[in-house]
Amino acid sequence: MSLWRNLTASERLAAVQTTAAGKNIEDRAVEKDWWVTAVLKALFNTSCRDYLLFKGGTSISKGWPIIERFSEDIDLSLGRQYFLDVLGLQYAAAGNNTQLKNLRKASRKFIHGTLSQELGQQLTEMGLTGFTVSNQTTVPTAEGPKPIDADSDPTVIQVTYDSIFPAYEGDILPSIKIEISCLSMSEPFEEKSITTLIHDRFPELDQELSTIIRIVTPARTFLEKAFLLNEEFQKEQPRLRRMSRHLYDLEKLMDTDYGKAALQDADLYRAIVEHRRKFYHLGYVNYDLDYPSVIDFIPKGKTLEAFRRDYNDNMVSGYIYGAAMPFDTLIRRIEELQTRFRRVAI
Repeated sequence: MSLWRNLTASERLAAVQTTAAGKNIEDRAVEKDWWVTAVLKALFNTSCRDYLLFKGGTSISKGWPIIERFSEDIDLSLGRQYFLDVLGLQYAAAGNNTQLKNLRKASRKFIHGTLSQELGQQLTEMGLTGFTVSNQTTVPTAEGPKPIDADSDPTVIQVTYDSIFPAYEGDILPSIKIEISCLSMSEPFEEKSITTLIHDRFPELDQELSTIIRIVTPARTFLEKAFLLNEEFQKEQPRLRRMSRHLYDLEKLMDTDYGKAALQDADLYRAIVEHRRKFYHLGYVNYDLDYPSVIDFIPKGKTLEAFRRDYNDNMVSGYIYGAAMPFDTLIRRIEELQTRFRRVAI
């Protein structure tokens, strides 16, 4: 197999450095993209492959030439129909809160049991070594690790790999977070081909890793990112680290056919909001505020300044490999986008 991983150490380093220089991103980002692609190929060869959807910002950067930034995590949807059709679990219909809770429990058990094991097997069958697959079962707290609830969603698997680079104190670590939810919508999606950044630069390498997978459409992701920010800003203390990427993604999408179509599709808009209300049902969120007349996804005050630092310190340096507009220009574009949202008739 003509895989980058099978080259000599010096050849691997040279391929990564050449690719990184061409994309204006960190060397480690190119290496991590290779592993993200390999993990995606493996996941979409597991027993639940027909019910998986790749979603989020990473999915757009891998599936379409729209978002020009490095994305290091994998966000997946495992359709409820898998639990209904394949496992025969009638409570996966999720008709009430008890059924929802049972579905979340069954999903976590399947993902941390069957799927985690199958992922490791698939990576091994692809000829890969130097990796470990582990399940995230605790979260760090001030008092120490706290067990994650059995009915928590999404469920996280980690793939840690042996890097060709020495350990460092930066953000791009040799570990891929795979976040899998059983509560996401199952459509709309498209089938798209994905490959490695190294293959884009050296077509003779990594052809075996190229694969066609199901990816959520950018139109849906566009709306979901706006809703995510609007809901996050309803918290007393919104998340800040790496959150500016959502502003970048929205700006890149807003003038595309996907972004324009999303704001003309009242049925899709309404379906996403009501799905979030039913299946996510976060206590701090007023889902009525996701609707066009009142939606507000512009950071303000201290949050705005934190987003500015995050964008300038994290996104511009090492993550965005296209042209990065100044943060103030980005905010003006987001203000323009919010005006477009406010004009939508639902």
